[in-house]
Amino acid sequence: MMNGSLLALYAGSIFATALLGGILPLLIPTKNDHLLKLFVSLGAGLLLGMAFLHMLPEASHMVPHSFGLWFLAGFVVLLVLERFVMIHACDEHGCHYHTVGLTAFLGLAVHGMIEGLALGSSLVLPPLAVFVLVAILAHKAPSGFALASILKLAGKSNRQILLFSVGVALSGPLGLLLAYFFLSSQDYAPAAGALLALSAGTFLYISACDLLPELHRTGDDKVKRLIAFLLGLGICLASGYLMPHTH
Repeated sequence: MMNGSLLALYAGSIFATALLGGILPLLIPTKNDHLLKLFVSLGAGLLLGMAFLHMLPEASHMVPHSFGLWFLAGFVVLLVLERFVMIHACDEHGCHYHTVGLTAFLGLAVHGMIEGLALGSSLVLPPLAVFVLVAILAHKAPSGFALASILKLAGKSNRQILLFSVGVALSGPLGLLLAYFFLSSQDYAPAAGALLALSAGTFLYISACDLLPELHRTGDDKVKRLIAFLLGLGICLASGYLMPHTH
């Protein structure tokens, strides 16, 4: 059984790192629209990278025969919800950011919980758990950063963004606690794989359909936006080399 103090240390590290990523965009002046859109381009790269480089590979090992179906379902469900359900009375410019914030939050929360489950399971072998923790922390702050940037561009208040960020930050420790209480059971694995693939599908939709259009907007900073997007992909790619996958 895993050590209680080690459990608290790991949970605190995940929470603090994720919350830090969510707080940083709040320090950006609201009127600095160009800088904020650079961060949205960065967020697009982060979400796309997490979907293809982290979430989908893990899901393919958890549910090898159905991860593609769940991945497609996540994309299609979000398409249907955004086009026919989530309708907002706002100006055309920038309106889509109002619809993706909650979905990004839910996807990141599910992702964080699964990561917590994986970390909790690995704590029975402390040397392995250290590498799992490092890999989680490597993209926990960028994940929170991406979510907060999207919410800020959607016009959410700092208080609302902070609440969303706290929710995402708590998801990892929650998964860790679930693993602590149900370590002897492996029944969560199929459900975890399905949720990961589903979340990856929603991340693909958000990044490709809602955030990446920023790269195509006219302006002097379009090259900077492309660089920011590629940087987001690079961060996710680099974090994957810190350790083997957690499957």
